[in-house]
Amino acid sequence: MTLDNLRIVQLGERLCATWQQPHPAFAAGRDARSSDNGLLLTCYGNLARAAGAAWQNAGRTLIDKTYLRMLGDRAGLDFLGLSADELAARLDGFIRRELAPRWVQLDEWRGGEGLEPALALLEAGNRALFDDDSGQRATSWLLFYLCPQLPLLPMPAGAAQRPWLQRAQELQAQLPVLPRPRQFAGDARQQALIRQLIEGGDWWRRRVLAAWLAASATD
Repeated sequence: MTLDNLRIVQLGERLCATWQQPHPAFAAGRDARSSDNGLLLTCYGNLARAAGAAWQNAGRTLIDKTYLRMLGDRAGLDFLGLSADELAARLDGFIRRELAPRWVQLDEWRGGEGLEPALALLEAGNRALFDDDSGQRATSWLLFYLCPQLPLLPMPAGAAQRPWLQRAQELQAQLPVLPRPRQFAGDARQQALIRQLIEGGDWWRRRVLAAWLAASATD
């Protein structure tokens, strides 16, 4: 596959323009939590906050079922018949068993060197959430927003994890300079958290690449 730099840059511009645009299915398109910015903040932001509070959340799940419904609608995910309540409960268990003990390590699992541990977490997540290969796409989307430190991209349906992610890493290294968001939602701390992620890491480049790959597959 050859990268089309012009189309990728144009796609990056469109994603920047819709970065804070809510999904129309929630509050008639007025719930900011359903935007790309909002989902990253509610998923990754909630885990970052919980990590600084000994993973306590007043008895509630760390990721609310509402956010799972928002991500599911935005990405068109199949949760294999699981209710949002059940998925939130399973996800909470996975986070506490697998992510919380490794949270500090995740920042080190970047690029090619981080692919193997990231794949192991992806597989563990799919077993914990769905225990079905058909759930891999949904698991990859969840981890993409929960753990943007990891070198993962949302997977297309039916893709083989390892070859697809390896190829995606090769393509990512060839990407042109991309436009990226400049405005961020939330209070000062929340804005700083997401700004650092967007400007200091490669999550946004992976976000654009994943969208371009999905669009190319349908052309």
